Amino acid sequence: MREKNAYLTVEAALVFPMVVGVILFVVYILLFQYDRCLFEQDLGAIALWGSLAADSDVEELEAGIQGRLGALYRDKYVAWRITSLDASLHMNRFSAKGTGELSFPLPGWKIWGGSSVWSVKAAYEYCSLSPVTFIRKCHKFKNAMEREGNLHAEY
Repeated sequence: MREKNAYLTVEAALVFPMVVGVILFVVYILLFQYDRCLFEQDLGAIALWGSLAADSDVEELEAGIQGRLGALYRDKYVAWRITSLDASLHMNRFSAKGTGELSFPLPGWKIWGGSSVWSVKAAYEYCSLSPVTFIRKCHKFKNAMEREGNLHAEY
């Protein structure tokens, strides 16, 4: 009987699971980044909406905020879970804050921090300016730039 070398089969049996594991790990990190970006985009949109609606009635604004936070489409997140959402208006500054987490699928793997849960906090804050205040700030900026010689006065 003829003898066959099986070293290639043994090496493939050792290397293949590692390659597949690395590929799945990279895909999971990309899902985490995708969901994090969506979460920050949603918070930014809510904060921008709140800063534009800050001139309305307080009760109407609170109802609108609760409606926006409640209507946040959570099914678009692939593997993410939103743990908290908060929006507030204080002294003409509208802020939106939130936290979310992603559980690592393999129990016992505590990568980067001793926990199998990766969490992210995001916060956005916008200030609503009246048109008069905005024009005054633009004039102050223009005057400051002209004093420093960085802006030509002939535009």
